[in-house]
Amino acid sequence: MTERHCWSRLSRALPRVLLAAACVTASVSDGGGFGLPSLTDALTHPPPATGPFAYNSFVPSGTQGASYVDPVFGTTVRQLTTDHVNDDIYARNMWWNADEMRYLHRTTNGTPFADFWEVIDVATGKVTHRGIPIGGVVGGAGPFAADGGFDPVDPNVLYALGPTSIYKITLNADGTWSVVYFTPPGGAPLKSLGGTLNWFDARGRYMLVRYGAEPSVHLYDRQNLAAGPYVNPVRGDNTIDTGSYIGITPDGQFLVGYAKGLGLQGLVGVSWKIDRAKRAIAPSPNMFWSLCGDHGSFLSASDGHNYMITFDCYDSPEIWRVDITNNAKGLGYAQQKALPNNKRLITLTWNDAGHVTTVARGPLQDWAFLATEDGTDTFNSGTADANGNIMPWHAYRQEIIAVNVLTGQARSLAHHRSRSVFNHYFASPRLSASWGGMYVGFASNFNQSGVNDVYVVPFSATSGTISPTVSSTSPNRGLPRSDRR
Repeated sequence: MTERHCWSRLSRALPRVLLAAACVTASVSDGGGFGLPSLTDALTHPPPATGPFAYNSFVPSGTQGASYVDPVFGTTVRQLTTDHVNDDIYARNMWWNADEMRYLHRTTNGTPFADFWEVIDVATGKVTHRGIPIGGVVGGAGPFAADGGFDPVDPNVLYALGPTSIYKITLNADGTWSVVYFTPPGGAPLKSLGGTLNWFDARGRYMLVRYGAEPSVHLYDRQNLAAGPYVNPVRGDNTIDTGSYIGITPDGQFLVGYAKGLGLQGLVGVSWKIDRAKRAIAPSPNMFWSLCGDHGSFLSASDGHNYMITFDCYDSPEIWRVDITNNAKGLGYAQQKALPNNKRLITLTWNDAGHVTTVARGPLQDWAFLATEDGTDTFNSGTADANGNIMPWHAYRQEIIAVNVLTGQARSLAHHRSRSVFNHYFASPRLSASWGGMYVGFASNFNQSGVNDVYVVPFSATSGTISPTVSSTSPNRGLPRSDRR
């Protein structure tokens, strides 16, 4: 997966509102009646600089499945991985199984290379299946380590991409697994879709596969694979191969991605309408946004619209809801922002970059999650003010934030506590939501160079709460494992 940061303009900042309290917890309930802790204001909530959860010294215990309560936001954070192997976690939901109770982690399985998956029970941190080769039966991860993942419907099925086949891996109750699935016509070699978005729709009916000469991105109806792909396949050379991606919206109505060289400067958000009756993809892409890079995620909202939740870094440091059916070709920043159904959700500062993930289905389908990333928050930086807070700080700094894209409500869930995020790609939080939004996972180094693990916060009422266990207050500065990517 290529490193894609939206921006880092360090010379400008918006006004900051400071809050004196070092630790604040609150229980809030929105229209969904979740009742889970978090904060819904837009004030500044710095982490504590002193005490057991001090920002520069607190490190989780390093026990897989152990958890702690965030001292500012009151949410429970569980550690899913402890091996420090750089994980492929990213915006798409496919890192979680269909019932949202398992997470797919890239690891080494005792070898020098991270060419294997292990399946982790989210509620306990227990590894239920290990040693699954990312390249399927052929072995080796190849170029597709970030492209595999879980089926959206069957909770016991995941898929691995080998050089010429997609392998279906069925997880058995005894910890074993079995393999076989799809081979492109004529044995054409498979290619990556960019490792960013789902290549299944949320119902699991439609599937994207990339193979062969350009145009190389093909759409299949899994209810009739024998009928072959839809007509008008999409080019991957000016999208995926330029460092971006192509995926499918949760409702299966559009192909979406980012492209270069389509008549606008830089990266352009693009969508293709799917005509199911004619078994066809629109012959040319619609250009809907060009005000920043390609960091973002796509959401099929309950209002019937498909949106990208993404950044404006052209004239303001903002998070936007963007309707992917709008035509933004040739429009300036003010004109694009004024297009129908576009909505500003959050204002950040010029220091803040970030990653986005979205919920694919269910009663939480209108929610997105944002991880903000301030490159000036480096290892062991910050000073303590009279209240014991790390300063300077500003609203939404280094947070995991839930945003309802229709109402605009924002809920701060946790400080991700990853530092010096621009020094190393895998230090960036790169969060991912489970299919129905029950959990949001993220990567963090907890102020430790090269020590990156995956953590999870519950979000929906049906997930219940995770019982916290004792966490260490002393640094656990393990060494990173080998990674050949």
